[in-house]
Amino acid sequence: MTSDSQAVQKVPMFPLGVVLLPGSILPLHIFEDRYKRLSQHCIESQSQFGVVLIERGQEVGGGDERASIGCLAEIIQSDLMPDGRSNLLVLGTSKIGVQEWHLDAPYPIASVVEVHEASDDTSILRGRKVLRQFSNFVQKAKLSGYELPEIDEDAMAIGLEATELSYRIADLLPAGPFDRQRMLAASGSEERLTVIEDHLEGLEEILDTRR
Repeated sequence: MTSDSQAVQKVPMFPLGVVLLPGSILPLHIFEDRYKRLSQHCIESQSQFGVVLIERGQEVGGGDERASIGCLAEIIQSDLMPDGRSNLLVLGTSKIGVQEWHLDAPYPIASVVEVHEASDDTSILRGRKVLRQFSNFVQKAKLSGYELPEIDEDAMAIGLEATELSYRIADLLPAGPFDRQRMLAASGSEERLTVIEDHLEGLEEILDTRR
């Protein structure tokens, strides 16, 4: 994992109980005053904000413990309601590392750096292997009555580098927020694929006990 220590930027932050991955879409319902201000600022300035997982505590009211690795989010759709609440659709654009938190006024703000991961040909080959393992798991789960999205391996992998493919698999994988955080925080596609493989093995063991 490498990051450009010179490219520190101060951005609005949205701590949540879910994890946003680069390339993923996340719907948000905005009702708390400080996040109404955050979303209004980002819409008016056409700027992004950061999303980080709340590792302990609650989304409302502050006083939470936040992950140090998160994701920048771009607002791609916004629907404002008459009472000031809004529904947003955001796209994860890049992985970030939090360098420093500032005062939560008028909303949380942090100094962050974008985190760039190296990718190579061996990783993409391994990524396709893990994708096949995931596809096989989905087929087994569907036969057991579970509702999971169909996996088109060729469509998912076409034109993607290893890092992008690893994030796409992670996005579709049935996983809780802390497992997703491990996938996001991985140092690169190789480590992320290892985390995904371990998680898949756990899911397969659970599935086998219920067959």
